Parts: sequence; C-alpha cells; structure tokens
Amino acid sequence: MSFTLYDKFKDDHTMEYKKLAITGANGYLGKHTIKAAIQKGWQVVGIVRRDDAAKEVESLGAKVEIIKDFNLDSLKSAFAGCKAVLHFRGVVCGSEELFEKVNIDGMRVLVEAALEAKVSRIIFPSGLGVNRYGEEEWANDAYFYSKNKAEQILKNGKVPYIIFRPSYILGPNDELIPEMINQIGNGVVHVAGNGKIPMQPIYIKDAIEAFLNAADGIGDNNQTFDLVGPKILNMLELIEMVVQNMIDLGFNIPRPRINIIKFEDAPEQLGICKEMVDVMRCDITSNGNIAAKVLGYNLSDLDEAIKSAIMVKMFPETKEKGEKAIVLLSGGIDSAVVLYWANNKGYNIIPISFNYNFRPENEKKAALKLAESLDLKVIKIDIPFLKESIDLRIEGLPIPSALYAPEGFIPSRNLIFYSIAAYYAEAYGCKVIIGGHISADPQTFPDTAPDFFESLEGLINEGKHIKDKTKIKLLFPLAKKTKIDVLKLTQKLNIPLKWTWSCYSDGDQPCGMCTSCRKRKEAFQKLNFSDQEFSL
Repeated sequence: MSFTLYDKFKDDHTMEYKKLAITGANGYLGKHTIKAAIQKGWQVVGIVRRDDAAKEVESLGAKVEIIKDFNLDSLKSAFAGCKAVLHFRGVVCGSEELFEKVNIDGMRVLVEAALEAKVSRIIFPSGLGVNRYGEEEWANDAYFYSKNKAEQILKNGKVPYIIFRPSYILGPNDELIPEMINQIGNGVVHVAGNGKIPMQPIYIKDAIEAFLNAADGIGDNNQTFDLVGPKILNMLELIEMVVQNMIDLGFNIPRPRINIIKFEDAPEQLGICKEMVDVMRCDITSNGNIAAKVLGYNLSDLDEAIKSAIMVKMFPETKEKGEKAIVLLSGGIDSAVVLYWANNKGYNIIPISFNYNFRPENEKKAALKLAESLDLKVIKIDIPFLKESIDLRIEGLPIPSALYAPEGFIPSRNLIFYSIAAYYAEAYGCKVIIGGHISADPQTFPDTAPDFFESLEGLINEGKHIKDKTKIKLLFPLAKKTKIDVLKLTQKLNIPLKWTWSCYSDGDQPCGMCTSCRKRKEAFQKLNFSDQEFSL
C-alpha cells in the first residue's frame, strides 16, 4: 500500500484513528465524504473497481483497495479494523441482471464481510420511496425492487445498520445543477413531467454529516431515516432558484424557456433510463428534522446548496501555474521563437492558429508539431471567408488593394487575427496576447507596426464592459529584432528549425522563390546556418 496523507499525519501526531471503509469511493458521495471524513480525523479506506478511480481516490488522501468484483475475502480484508462501512456502491440504470448483481448480491456479500470483520455499523443510502415498492406505479421498476431487497438483506443481517432514504443531494459537482446551468445557458431547460412534483433536496454537507455521525455511533442502531432538506419545492421552483442565485452572483442571464416533456417520452428525449424517470416521479415529502435531531446535525438552507454548486461550476479552481497568455502560432520561424520564448518565461501558454483559404498545409503541420514539442494543444480557428487580395480579385471582386499588393497580403489580416485572439484571451482569462512580428515587418505590412497595435490594444480594452477592470496587453518580444537576431535566438532556445515552414506555397519542399523563402535563405546564409529539410 502506498504512503498516504494519513501515514504522514499519524507519524507527526501520535493519535488513535477511527477507521472507515467507503464502497463506491470514486462517486459523487464517495469523494465528498472522503474529504470531510479526513478533516474529522477518520482514516478512510476507499473501495473502487478501476485503476484510474484508485488514483483519484488516493489523491484525496484515502487508502485504496481495488476490488473489481465484490467477494467475501477481499471485502473482509478491506474492512479489517473499520468501525463502520459506508455502502455507496450501487446502480440506478441497467438490466435486471445488473441490479441483481450489484445492488442485491453486492449487499449480501458486504453484510457477510462486515460481520466477519466485526464492523460496528453499516450505513446505507438507499432511496426515497424505496419502501413504496409494490404500492406506487412509479416504484415498481427493477431499481426500486433491488434497493428494497437490499434494505431487507441489511435488516435481516446481524450487523447493526442505519438506512437513509435520500432525496436529491445537491452541492458542488452534483448530478443536477451543473447540467441545469448548461441548459439555462442554452436558453431552454428540459423538464420531465409537469415540473410540479414536490421534492426536498438536501445539501451534501448535511448528508455527509449524517453519514459520518451515524458511522461514529451516534443514534440507536437499526434505524431508517428519510434524508431530506428543510424546504419543499418543485422542479420549476428549483430552476428559478438557480437562475436567481446566478443573477445574484453577477451573471446577467435571461430566464430560460421551460420545455415540458412527458414522462413516457423522457428516456428517449433526455437520454436517460426509465428508472431515473421513475425516481423523478417520486412525490414523497417528509420531516428532515427527525434524522437531524437524532444524529446531531442541522439542516442548511437550500440556497446554500444551490450557491455552492453554482460557485464550483461558474468559478472553477485552477491549479495552473504562470500567467496565462495567448500565443499566435503560424508555424514559421518568428512564431516558433515567441512560442519557445513565452514557454521559457514561464507563461501558461494557449496557442491559437488560424486556418484560412489556401494556408499551406505544411504550415499547419509545423504549428501543431511545435506546440506538441512543448506539450501544448493548439486551438485551431477556422476563418473560411479569409482570402488573399489576389484571390478575391480573381474571383471577380473589385478589391482595390489587390493592385501592387505585397505577396501574401490579406485585407485587415491582423485586425481580424488579434480581435479573435482578444476574444479567446477573455474566454480563457489571459491578460497577454503574444505575436511574433519582427522589425522589418511594418515595411511591407502596415498592420504589424507598433502604432497599429497600440491603437488596437486600446480598442480591445475600451470594448470591455464597465465592471470588467482587467486589461489585455499585446506583447511583441521580437518587434525590435531582425531576422538575423531571431535566428540566433533559435539556437539559444533550442528550437528545431526543421519543424518550421516559411514558404507561401505548399509542396514537398519550399519553393525557394517566394519572398518568405528568399528572406529565410538570406538570413541562413549570413549566419552560415544549414537549413535542414522540413521534417515532421
């Protein structure tokens, strides 16, 4: 078993640990409960089925047991020394065989293993309405049957238990509000049924406190509680609460349209299983204070749960290091140098590359290869309308700038490129946009001159709304350098020149005749560089 946060804490603090096992540890309930349990001094054994899930759970500080198929010996070993087991493993959708295997047989072997491991209590979140199996039409599916059967196995066993029947459990990264926010953003929220079925969502913080207090032995053994919140409302009212909380947090969004979907049509139209629809049809309400009083916790206002879910969705934490910067990457030498320069300076780089008509395919490949060499992923932006002036003239447009235009001239190229870059800078929270223009560029292309970019930077920042105080800076580290200077930098930054493409044409080899090829060749010759063949 690998060294965990618990091992270090135990070394630093000679104390006795309470030990807790959690099945389904990588699920929504499992991950949140692990974090809370560790803060309360529990040693947690997280039980999962997959290697990738194991890494995720271990990163939270739990010891991990990978048990791909529930079996007595593996579970007994995992439960050794545990005061309690939280049984979160279960399925809501699937075949009758799957429900039988996971929800029913899984409970049977878990109870036996807990008995042999001398576990003091099993805590089992079942489902609101499970006790109505056989009584209500919505509770007569395989899911409710399997949960009801699992409850009976637990009740008939010899290990003390607490059964919870939870309503919707809301909070950060829950299974309802983030998707609701996505739909609000799209202007339409899809609702199964008429949206008026009563519900009592509970904040995940309260649910976890109930689980952990029960695990710690609070309350009498062998009790069953409805795990519900303090407020009775319906789905339409929940949607309105989410919208209002988003507005209160500063997001100016219009009220979405509600698309009512018949229950019988919901599985196909919403892409969910029938069992999930049946859970939505549960109309049971209860007194959440009963469990709260017995198990020693307080019920939070529903707004707290909603706000916490919105905060995580709309204000995601980032572990990225360095100031974020957009880098315009063409695949030529100059853009390669600013890419490596920005990386060397410690920027958190987001490279963007524009795909327009007749842009050389080799140039596109070069941009991708250069980004990959630094483990960066290029954002490829298609601009299908963008064409060189000569191409527009050949198509029959009267474009005056086609006359005597420099080779490769595209009308308003950098106005378009950097305006799009500014859009992505705002979207990704970047304060810097970096381009690779050199000192000679303004002689041919006026939209690469310092005055042009100074004006454009001002326009970009003037275009921000009054509450947005952030500023975006256009940065050109090569603006005072010659092509010779830039080539020297390629050596210092260890840039693979064979991955760059400078030719306006597209072929197996550069044409050697266009302006860009000639300038490249001239600079290489002055420095006695060997221009290697283009190679990807």
